[in-house]
Amino acid sequence: MDFCIETGDLQRAIKLLSVTAKVNVLDSTGMILITADEDGTVTFLSNNNSTALSFVSNKADVRSPGTVVIEYGRIKSFVTSFRPWNDTYGVKEFHFELTDRFLHISVVNTHENAKVSKGNLKTKVYDISIVKEPPKFNKPNFVLNSNIFRTATDKVLYAIDPSDTRAFLKGMNVVFTEDAICFAGTDGQRLSEYKVKNISDLEEGQFLLRYDFVMGLRRIAESEVQIAFEITNRVARASFGSVVYWGSTIIGKEFPEYKPILDSFETSVVLDKEVLMSTLLPLVDVLDADDNYRLTFSIVNGKMSLSCDVAEFTYDGEIDYSQTFIIDINGQYVIQTVEAIKDDRIMIRFSNENGVLLFDSGNFEDQKALVTPIRRR
Repeated sequence: MDFCIETGDLQRAIKLLSVTAKVNVLDSTGMILITADEDGTVTFLSNNNSTALSFVSNKADVRSPGTVVIEYGRIKSFVTSFRPWNDTYGVKEFHFELTDRFLHISVVNTHENAKVSKGNLKTKVYDISIVKEPPKFNKPNFVLNSNIFRTATDKVLYAIDPSDTRAFLKGMNVVFTEDAICFAGTDGQRLSEYKVKNISDLEEGQFLLRYDFVMGLRRIAESEVQIAFEITNRVARASFGSVVYWGSTIIGKEFPEYKPILDSFETSVVLDKEVLMSTLLPLVDVLDADDNYRLTFSIVNGKMSLSCDVAEFTYDGEIDYSQTFIIDINGQYVIQTVEAIKDDRIMIRFSNENGVLLFDSGNFEDQKALVTPIRRR
């Protein structure tokens, strides 16, 4: 193996691989597979047995093809420490050359004062069978804009607990209908659903994507790119540009049926988000962690109050509700829920103190969320 690769492409590959490759680990999860092909492309692959990622660079000069496996942590800092060439100074390219026992990576760095320094890294090579190549990308089920996907994760992931022992609570549920795509997540105590118009070719389907796959894709997805998804019974793949990303779905466990709960309310009130957050945030540090961050939400005589054992705030504005409603809830959950709704109007829905507290975007009604109550003392 002998090739040169442009600095920008190599640094992008190393940055992307940080999503799947581990540092200071000598098993397969800390290794990367590098393949230089005769067609002039170089492929970088990492597989941590849960998620995998590959990046193909066509900005390389392959003098001799070959394949090698090395430690990701050994080259990460060496590659990312240099400034890419800007026509005056920096590093133009990295030179990779394989000998019998080592991979040599050399670099020429031109400084701002026009002086030059040269560097070389020698790293051990491993058996290429250590890094398993995941299944090839076949035909996508659907295509989503990366901004839609990132927005959905911003609004849903806070409600998921990836450490929960119940598998169906550890992923993001995605449901396609003819008219809409619904993204949802829950940890059993709170739930968030975000709905967008379905402009994809898929008009029916349901997938439960693992949390690590969703988080990894959120990190690597660039702005305003079309992500092609191929989701089968067990495997989830996403592809855009020169990147392919693999993960898995949660099978054998169905996501809870939550739609009837979101529709189970008798009353709706709408508040300015700024008013609600300015009333919530002063209470953050005084909520009792040993008491589930208990927060009492009440509407009495058309006035809203938020209180705990040591503090209380009452909003003097009129609330369009003439009866009495009092409920105890986890205050941290409420803050996270309201923060995730990107609207200046928050709709709060409820029936009685034995039911859940529902939230939605007041202007668009496209993000529904719920928080379960705490038994009142």
